Amino acid sequence: MASPAPRKTHRYATPRLSVTPPRQRRMVSARPAGTPSRRTEDIAVVQDVMDVDDVQMYNERALGSGRETFYARTDEISVAFHAVLPFEVRRELKGADFYSQSWTGAVDAITGYALACPTTCYILPCPSSSQDYAQPPSAPFYALVPSRSRSEPGLVLLSIRGDIRFWDSITSGLAGGGSFESISLELGEGEYTSGLLRVDGQIYIASTSHGRLFRLTLTSQSGRHTLSARLFAPPPTPGLSFARLLWSTPAPQPTVGNISALALGSGSGEVGRSVAPEKDLWTLSETRVQRWSLNKEVLLGEVDVREAVGNVEDLEGVDLSVESDGTLVVLVSYAGSEQETAAMALDQYGGFGMGMPVPRRIYALLRLSASTKRGEVVKLEGGGGDGGVIEGIGGGMKIEGVTGVPYATTAASAPSHPRLTLLGGGAVVAIRFVDVVVFCARDSPYQDRLTLKAPNTDQIFGFGVLSSSQPPTHSEQDEGEGAGPEDVLILTAGVLMRARVDLGRVKTFDEATGRAILIRALLTQAILYGSNPDNPLHFSFPPEVDAEALMTGAEGLSRAVLESDPEIIRANHDLTSQLTSRKDRLSWLIRFINDNAALGKMSQRSRQRLATDAEKLYAGHQLWLKMNEHLDAGASHSLVTDAIHAFTTAYPLSHPSASHDVVRDFFRYRVAEIGRLIPFMVERVERAGEGAMREVGGAVVTILQAALSYRAYNLAVYGVELPMIKPWTSRPSAIDGVLKLVDTATRFALDPSKANTKSASKELLPELATIFFASPIAADEPGSERDHIELKERFDQLRPEILETLRLTSHLPNALILAASHADFRSLAALLHQDTVYPPSSNPHAHTIEEYVDRFGGMFAREVVRWCMVHGEARVMFSMEESGRGEWGKYMDEYWAKEEGQGGKCDVVAWLRDIGQGRWSVAGTRLFREAKGAGDVGVKHFMLSVGKLAHLAQMQEGGDMDEAVLDAFHDSLDFISVQEKMLDEFREAASTLRGKQKQSLDAQVDAVIRAKGTRLRANRRHGLLGILKIFVRQVLQGKALSVEDTVDVLTLQDNAEGVENYATALHLLAHAEDIPDARRQSSFRRVWCRIYNHDDWDSIRETANVTDAQLTSRFCATALYTTFNIILPSPQLSQLTGVDLDPNECLSVPLMPEIKSRFPGIQEDMVGDLARDYRAESSGVEGLRLGDVYHRVRELVMLDLGYAREG
Repeated sequence: MASPAPRKTHRYATPRLSVTPPRQRRMVSARPAGTPSRRTEDIAVVQDVMDVDDVQMYNERALGSGRETFYARTDEISVAFHAVLPFEVRRELKGADFYSQSWTGAVDAITGYALACPTTCYILPCPSSSQDYAQPPSAPFYALVPSRSRSEPGLVLLSIRGDIRFWDSITSGLAGGGSFESISLELGEGEYTSGLLRVDGQIYIASTSHGRLFRLTLTSQSGRHTLSARLFAPPPTPGLSFARLLWSTPAPQPTVGNISALALGSGSGEVGRSVAPEKDLWTLSETRVQRWSLNKEVLLGEVDVREAVGNVEDLEGVDLSVESDGTLVVLVSYAGSEQETAAMALDQYGGFGMGMPVPRRIYALLRLSASTKRGEVVKLEGGGGDGGVIEGIGGGMKIEGVTGVPYATTAASAPSHPRLTLLGGGAVVAIRFVDVVVFCARDSPYQDRLTLKAPNTDQIFGFGVLSSSQPPTHSEQDEGEGAGPEDVLILTAGVLMRARVDLGRVKTFDEATGRAILIRALLTQAILYGSNPDNPLHFSFPPEVDAEALMTGAEGLSRAVLESDPEIIRANHDLTSQLTSRKDRLSWLIRFINDNAALGKMSQRSRQRLATDAEKLYAGHQLWLKMNEHLDAGASHSLVTDAIHAFTTAYPLSHPSASHDVVRDFFRYRVAEIGRLIPFMVERVERAGEGAMREVGGAVVTILQAALSYRAYNLAVYGVELPMIKPWTSRPSAIDGVLKLVDTATRFALDPSKANTKSASKELLPELATIFFASPIAADEPGSERDHIELKERFDQLRPEILETLRLTSHLPNALILAASHADFRSLAALLHQDTVYPPSSNPHAHTIEEYVDRFGGMFAREVVRWCMVHGEARVMFSMEESGRGEWGKYMDEYWAKEEGQGGKCDVVAWLRDIGQGRWSVAGTRLFREAKGAGDVGVKHFMLSVGKLAHLAQMQEGGDMDEAVLDAFHDSLDFISVQEKMLDEFREAASTLRGKQKQSLDAQVDAVIRAKGTRLRANRRHGLLGILKIFVRQVLQGKALSVEDTVDVLTLQDNAEGVENYATALHLLAHAEDIPDARRQSSFRRVWCRIYNHDDWDSIRETANVTDAQLTSRFCATALYTTFNIILPSPQLSQLTGVDLDPNECLSVPLMPEIKSRFPGIQEDMVGDLARDYRAESSGVEGLRLGDVYHRVRELVMLDLGYAREG
């Protein structure tokens, strides 16, 4: 395919190459001594007109042919394979040392040739010289000479020492190299050449390190070419006439310095009939830009660009070029600051670290334009920067702009001289470094790079623009300069690439939206082209990559791969291959992000979205393989296929590429919805029963196992932090599906009729349980706390049930593995104690228990202690401690300490170990606390007695005596004595029973009521009588009563022979600590009502024919007198509120709520009976009018106790 012929921008036109392949030239084996071998393939021909299909020297593909192998492609730039270098060239370059040997090269679009040269050019040897210079060896400078009569161009080589050789045709050079012209430049001591510029086919300019220029002229006479050299712009000779010295203005002299770059510019002189158009020659001498007249060979101006850059360290001029409108573009470098080098390191190497090179030189582009007429000297007002003016010789230059170049060389970079190339007349500046080509736009903020993948073994030698027309004029610029694409060729050590730069898109690049588009394009390139091992390019993020753009681009690209976007995923009927390709794309995506150290810029949610897409695709791939295995095994039908059809029916696919194959369409376009497919699969099992469990249940297991295993393996790759945010494997639909399968499998597995048959359900149970246990709990999110708590509670509730199911279905090893791997030590302890547990040696899992204790330590052992405590097997723990494993004592102490810290109670067993360890005080405290809650009088008595003994033992060993603790033990033991006395009395009352009645508890209760409750029965106090029966029954059963219950028993019975029971009741109430104050006072009032109602006061107060002594004797025989006689001797007791109440103070009755609080759980009608009985008690006291009697009896008691009569 031919492309348009090149424009004739030089004196000689470039001839069109033959459409037939050139003749293969024979290599010459004989060569002069000391001359390296000359290879015919050392120069690769580049077809400017592209009219040769296949050349034996290399293979070529034209852009737009549809057969390109792309290496990179964005909206602005596309790079494709163009040609392979000849074998011999590739072999030499493959073994080349780019670090110790300087290389150079070029792609010359004018001649249609490319060239690569080290210190010794492969075409011909560099001229040798006996001079010894301090400078290191350097590659020669070159210029290809266009030829109108031959297809091959000529060649000019300039060595660093000033030796020049010219071949009028490279054919002669390839034939042996003997036919050449040779001249030498007259260089000074320590001077060396620094550049060579082709002005046209006849004139060439050479520069030196001392700032001198030489004009090389190529002439032809009678078919013979002659090359001559002379000093450019020689200084004035001393033989000038006086008149010239008087009237002429001396030309300004340049500042001496190394010239690092040369460039041609179009001058401003007018073109006359016999006057050639004036051309400008621009040179870059260190940091000074010099402007020469090429025709007059005089210096026109000089400015120093230091002021344009500002205050930087170690500034150097690197290269310069001239835009179509005469604006100068200068490339400079400098030693960057710490912040700049850090940013560049992050850009190119992912940050500093071991083995990471530190940036050494940073680059910038300056755009300068002439600000005054030639010959005028201006003053710089202000400084550098955009719009500033630099003062210089022969006129100033205006600073149009300073642009940073996104690249920096390091100490590890191979030696190379960066070069500028202008595209579209300067619309885009391409900078060729040793391993990178940087593109910087002039009219937009667009910047991009092409970076070599292996800079240690590869290098960019040349960069040539394939222009189809001359640079536009000023009028053309206004109409749209650089609006179309421009092709360039890039020569590397292994391949020749062709890049197409769309100047129109570059010019319209919008920074606001373009950055995000570039990131998406970069990610797309990474997964499309980065995986190609033959791709010489490397992709990386810029240092200022926007986090939001990165996340948006990565997530969008990931979803595009998941949905088989045709721009990214090639159509393939082989679905297995297509799924594999998509998996590879996502793997390359996250690898690219990680390789560029960009994962830290992505939020946790964004990372998890990428990970979720990848695991869904992996799960879909595994499901597809599972379905293929099922059908390949001979099955004629698939229930999974039915589930996919049902899913598609419920949720139709609206995709432009959808086909009639619903199943393949699901895997191509709807893998992201694979979690929604699970309920439809479970529904197949519920409909088909056991027969569907193997296929469909196995498919669900395959999906979730694949996802969970992929997630676990790639957590670090994606930087996922657990717990995940709403993981799809823990959605209610997935969890419910797994639980339904577990229930179904359990039902089938435990079916007695199938006990001896092989069941798919039984085989799947361990895998289903594993999936359930592996399903993660989602991370908390605002507004989802309740769902999170409910899901966690559901997991905690179901895990023990599932583990027990595994045990019942003969999968105990699987249950133990699951419980251990998920640190469910409580369930683990329960599983190991379902058989014989005592003695511990008889437990079939005793060895396993010891292994888990050694493995998990206290975390597991404390759960064993807990299980023994809950199930009343504390003897197991003490037996294991006594058997020689003393650590069980430590585990018991740890468990009890933890339980007490959380408000738990473990005193019932812990006191035994405390006594065994001699911790008397702790044991006593535990026993006292436990005795309060003991329900049996004998147990309570035992605990209090042992606790008191432990307290006394603590005192005997020198501990401090705590009177309060000792008094508490005494009061509690007294309370026990009261209950034991009541038990004895009740048993005595029931001793009259005979036969079976003696064994009947009801008969015993009735006997006690008949003996002790005659008053209540006579007065029809049904409520109080019912309560008394309840308490009598409990006493006869040996149960411990509360203080309030004991008080009621003491005061409700007749007390014909035990009136001291009333005082005992008051004493118990006064010392009780766990009774609400309102109920305590109410109980005091009930006791006093019963004290006053105990005696027949009407008979006592009958004074007819009764002496005072007899009346006093009657008063002393009352319950009131006995009670006062017991309580008044103790001022501390009698002064307590409620202990001493006169008849008016005890009349208040409890209200209904208080009665319900006092007797929780009793029937409503009984509450009413009690309320009536309480009112009857108070009414009886009120009707007795005992006010005077109260004071008289109290006075008698005081007199008997020896107190003086008051008043």
